[in-house]
Amino acid sequence: MKSQQRLEIDKRFLKAYRLLYADEKVQMKKDFCEATALLPQNFSMLERGDLSCTVDNIFNLCTKFGVSIEWVFFGKGDFYAHD
Repeated sequence: MKSQQRLEIDKRFLKAYRLLYADEKVQMKKDFCEATALLPQNFSMLERGDLSCTVDNIFNLCTKFGVSIEWVFFGKGDFYAHD
């Protein structure tokens, strides 16, 4: 069973897709999956709670889209990282 912290990180990872889609940084789930190295079939498993994103998925999310790692892990601060 996943810890509450792990569930929250997974929720924010999925929310990142929705926010990036709204900001027109990705156009399809396929684009998001490729950029974050998440297999497309695993996206659905992640949505159902049957799978967790990996550290590599999170690293790719943060580096390729400029998402704040603090936001992903702790839900604090802005969605986008600031230099």
